[in-house]
Amino acid sequence: MIRVGIIGCGRIGQVHGLSVEKNRACTLHAVYDPGEANARAMAQRFGANVAVSPEALFAETAIDLVVIASPTDAHEAQFLAAARAGKAVFGEKPIDNNLARAYATVQTLRGIGTPVMLGFNRRYDRDHATLQAEVRAGAIGRVQSMQLASRGPNSVPSPQYLRSSGGFYRDKCVHFLDLIRWISGEEPLEVVAMGSVLADVSVGEAGDVDTAAIVVRMQSGALAHIDNARRAAYGYDDRIEVFGTQGVIESQRLRSGNVMRIRDNHVCLDGLPRNSFERYADSYAAALDAFVEKLQGKAVEVPGIEDGLMAQVMAEAATLSAAQSRIVRISEVLAKL
Repeated sequence: MIRVGIIGCGRIGQVHGLSVEKNRACTLHAVYDPGEANARAMAQRFGANVAVSPEALFAETAIDLVVIASPTDAHEAQFLAAARAGKAVFGEKPIDNNLARAYATVQTLRGIGTPVMLGFNRRYDRDHATLQAEVRAGAIGRVQSMQLASRGPNSVPSPQYLRSSGGFYRDKCVHFLDLIRWISGEEPLEVVAMGSVLADVSVGEAGDVDTAAIVVRMQSGALAHIDNARRAAYGYDDRIEVFGTQGVIESQRLRSGNVMRIRDNHVCLDGLPRNSFERYADSYAAALDAFVEKLQGKAVEVPGIEDGLMAQVMAEAATLSAAQSRIVRISEVLAKL
C-alpha cells in the first residue's frame, strides 16, 4: 500500500484526494494546508491525519508519496523538501514561475533521483490519449499540422490568482504546449504568440490577456496552432485535431450529454460542460494511477521534470514573443539557462 500525503487542501487538493481514494493501491495518510479549517475538513472527508506543517508531513516516515497541490509560489521549496526527504513527488505545474529557478530545481532533482511526476493531466484524457497513440503509430502518416483549442469555462479567475499565476501563457496555455510535444514526439524549434484582452477588462487590469493564439514550428517542420481563451460563454470547449499526409484524427468536443432533439427543421443537442473538471475529472485519477504503476516498477511513461521544464520553456518563448511581437527560437530561451 502506497501512503500519500497531500500539501494543499483547496479545490485541486480535493480532486487529488478523490484520486487517492479511487486507487486501491493508495491510502491518504495526512494532509496539510495553511488554513487549518481546510485541512481538518479534508482530513475528515478522507479519513486522514492533519500535519502541523509541510516539514512535518515530509518527515513522516509513514508517507511514501507527496502530492503538491499548493499555490505556485510554494512549489520550488516543497518539491525539493519532499524529494530530499526521500518521497516520490506528484506535483502540480509549474515547478516555479521563474524559468531560471525552475531549471535550477530540475538540476537538483536530477541529482536527488527520487521519482517526480508533473500533473499534466490532459495527457490522461481518454480521447486525447487515443489520438496520441494513433498519431505516434503513424495512422495518419507524417504530421503536417495540429489545431488545439481550449476555451473557457465561463468564469474569470480572481485578480489575486491572475497576479500569481505567471500569466496566461505560463498558466493555461502550458498544458497544450505540453500536449504538442507529447502527441508529436518532437521538440519545438520556434514559437510566435499574440494575446489580447477582449472579454474581461479585469484581466487586462491584472496585466494579463484573456485570448491568445500560439503557433509552434516543430523539428520536422510540422506546425501546431493553439487557440486559447480564458472564458467561453457557452461552456468549456476543448478539442484537438491532427492533420497528416494520410488522413486526419480529431479528439472532439465533449458534450454534457448525448441527447438529440429534432423539432420541425431544428436540431438541438446537449451543450458543453460548464467547467473543465467535467471533462477532466477522470484524467486526474488516471494520472495518479499511472504514477503509482511506475512506482510499482511497471514500464509506464509519465510526464516528468524534463517535460515540465520544456513546456515551461515553450511558455516562456510564447510570453516573450507576445511581448516583443516577434518569432522566438527555443534555442534563444535555452541559452539563457
